[in-house]
Amino acid sequence: MEKEEKKSRYSLPKNVLRTMRLYWQIDRDSLLFNLLLILLQVSSSILTIYYGSRIIGQLTKIYQHQHISSTHVYILLAALTIAGTVERFSWRWITFLQRKNWIKWYVEITVDFNKAVSSFDMEQHHDHDFEKTIQKVAQSYQYTPQNFANYILELVHSVARLLSTLIVIATFAPWLIIIMIISLLPGYYTEKRFSKLKWNLWDERGDKPLLAYRTTNFLLDKYKLQETKIFQTRNHLLKLLKGLHGEFYGRQLKYLRETERRTILSLASEAIVAAGITFWLIQKVLNQTLSLANYSFYSGMILQFGGSLSLITSSLNFIYDNNEYMRDFYWLMDVKPKLPVAKNTVEIKNHTIPTITFENVSFKYPGSNQNALSNINLTINHGDSLALVGENGSGKTTLIKLLLRFYDPSEGRILVNGIDLRQVDLKSYYNQIGVLFQSFNDYPFSVRDNIALGRVEHFDDDNKVIQAAKTANADRFINNYPNKYRQILEVGFKDGIEPSGGQWQRIALARALFRNSNILILDEPTASVDAKSEYEIFKTLEKEGKNKSTIIISHRFSTVRQAKTIYVLNEGSIVERGSHLDLMKISNGLYKEMFDKQAEGYR
Repeated sequence: MEKEEKKSRYSLPKNVLRTMRLYWQIDRDSLLFNLLLILLQVSSSILTIYYGSRIIGQLTKIYQHQHISSTHVYILLAALTIAGTVERFSWRWITFLQRKNWIKWYVEITVDFNKAVSSFDMEQHHDHDFEKTIQKVAQSYQYTPQNFANYILELVHSVARLLSTLIVIATFAPWLIIIMIISLLPGYYTEKRFSKLKWNLWDERGDKPLLAYRTTNFLLDKYKLQETKIFQTRNHLLKLLKGLHGEFYGRQLKYLRETERRTILSLASEAIVAAGITFWLIQKVLNQTLSLANYSFYSGMILQFGGSLSLITSSLNFIYDNNEYMRDFYWLMDVKPKLPVAKNTVEIKNHTIPTITFENVSFKYPGSNQNALSNINLTINHGDSLALVGENGSGKTTLIKLLLRFYDPSEGRILVNGIDLRQVDLKSYYNQIGVLFQSFNDYPFSVRDNIALGRVEHFDDDNKVIQAAKTANADRFINNYPNKYRQILEVGFKDGIEPSGGQWQRIALARALFRNSNILILDEPTASVDAKSEYEIFKTLEKEGKNKSTIIISHRFSTVRQAKTIYVLNEGSIVERGSHLDLMKISNGLYKEMFDKQAEGYR
């Protein structure tokens, strides 16, 4: 979306209304109570000033040797005490509601933000501006939306206070209103200018925010930290991080210092105006055209009016400042996946093992001019066992990504039971598939939960969890854990442990098998296990996979040679296909060359 279009669609008034609707959805009762407290605070603050001034008026009569009623004074004092108590209660309860709502907002916004980001397509994450926006918003989505809502309510509060004093001042000296408004304008524009400059710095930084985020990961992630320690790159990375952040925040400080100078001038003008008004009121008292009681009341109302104007200015600046953030936040909330969804999708029934066909499929990654795959033709029939082999970058994983519809082909089509994959209901399609990615997820949960996440519909089925673990040859080491299947797999948690790489891979394999899908995709499924375990796993998979279609990507030829059909990829194209024996008969074939080189290492 172009910047001007985004500004129009996510303008300040629209974002304010949307935030208030969100507040209503998150905690309607708190919002209504907050508005009631604002009403109480405004009315009680006026009464506090009024009763206080009346008490002063009564007490001054003593020095004028006039009779006063002590009962009347005590009644005024009681009224002042009640009004003051209500005012303090309202202020404190408004603050308490903000703290209480922070919890609800944190939970709601955290879930909504991660729900939105996790729904984006892989292609969208290749978009530079899109990824940059995610990083900007991710830094403060837990608290900025609620702050935005609080500033809106603070503005409502300030406007209510202002209107309540406006009538009093207008009947006394309406020209004062114009003078005080003019005195506050310099401060408003100073703050507004800084807010805009501060947010626009993100766009000026280019890729530096993303680079800082990625660099931080190498200092926090326990696996990446291993190399960081051994290669002694910690200080270098910290220096780089300080430079990346220092330049950004240094420029912010530059703008802030400029703003401070302007702010001092604006505050000076406000102080001069306030002093002038006070001097004018005192002169009226000295000239005996204004009683001391009314001086106290009007000066209190003028002070409240000026304070309200100042708070309105402050609130508007905070709202304007945060709206720069909220514009991107709501835009991310509204972004839809880019992969087109057909109007009338076709469901794949669970009892059917799909036949998948690649017809003249070519593909370029977004932003690339070079094909990652070129003119791919292959068919995965019911119950087929096939393997994909080739050097790194040959297109094996890309082919799987297209099969899983993480991307659509640039040319050609992929058919599922004769239906274009773009017309297939993805939920029913994914129900047919179990995957073990090379970079699998290692959840900081228990063993059983790690496995049961393979099919959340059967999450509570412990028998199936154990069966999947046995099939993956993981049951034996799991039973040696202190808490067996209830063992937490993260050393940062109480009684947690850290499995070896091979154990993690077998637990991830068990998760893929727990899915009990018709298609099983294994990307380097035994890369971290020993030869004996590999043999046992594939013997079991051979038995379990008779009624499944199995696709294996592996650099281990002891693994791929078991496949019925082997596809050899080179520079994005299929250059050879056949069984292991067929391919070994091609004297100058790529498969035979790779196999012989690997076999030579075992001689």
